[in-house]
Amino acid sequence: MPYINLYKEFILIVWGEIMNSILLTTMVGLIAGMLGTGLGGLVTFFWRKPTNRSVSVLLGFAGGIMFSIVIIDLLPEAIENSNLFCAILGMVLGFILLNMSSCYFSHYIKESEYIQTGILLGVGIALHNFPEGLAIGAGYAVTEQLGFGLALVMAFHNFPEGLSMATPMNVGGWSPSKILFSTILPGIPMGVGAFCGAVIGEISPVFLSIILGAAGGAMLYITIFELVPGAYKFNYGLDASFGILAGLSTGILLTIIL
Repeated sequence: MPYINLYKEFILIVWGEIMNSILLTTMVGLIAGMLGTGLGGLVTFFWRKPTNRSVSVLLGFAGGIMFSIVIIDLLPEAIENSNLFCAILGMVLGFILLNMSSCYFSHYIKESEYIQTGILLGVGIALHNFPEGLAIGAGYAVTEQLGFGLALVMAFHNFPEGLSMATPMNVGGWSPSKILFSTILPGIPMGVGAFCGAVIGEISPVFLSIILGAAGGAMLYITIFELVPGAYKFNYGLDASFGILAGLSTGILLTIIL
């Protein structure tokens, strides 16, 4: 009988350690995701109301950042995890998902086109954050140092994405506090991904490839059909082109640094 009680106590201690580890991993992933995109939204507290000319530059800048993230980060990572077919399959699925979301928003969300663009960007960023969370959870399963290091990198890496999402929302007239809250929300899937990664441990490379490709396809859709046309909507084509080039350069630089 004493041996049974000792065994039960041992099981409870081990189970408690496992649950604490999973909870810690989830919280780190959640904070990293929400902080990263939220910092991009925080920038709007220092912006004045943009003019038509600055709108062209800002939307071009956001489009340039998004395009650089797809080409330099998401697509190569999707291919590296599995193969080109899975990456392209994911991109097609992400493209279709955002097209359907765009149709839904245009019919049922009574906001300006800029706000709808910002919301669509949030959907794409949320898709991107889930596999990043999986990586954090899997990292913590190896060592705590690796998991925390990945979370720190992901938080900084999400800043330009949050900024890109905040830009059209700012142009659309939302208040800085509303934009900040909205940019925090897409960070939540990183916490969900971290939880799944901690529980499952090793994630299927094919699944990761498709999810990363879907995030890339979603962001590519937004860039091609929302941000770039919005940048050239006014008669400031040169300014829009400058914004796109500046965004591309910034995105590439941040990707290399982070």
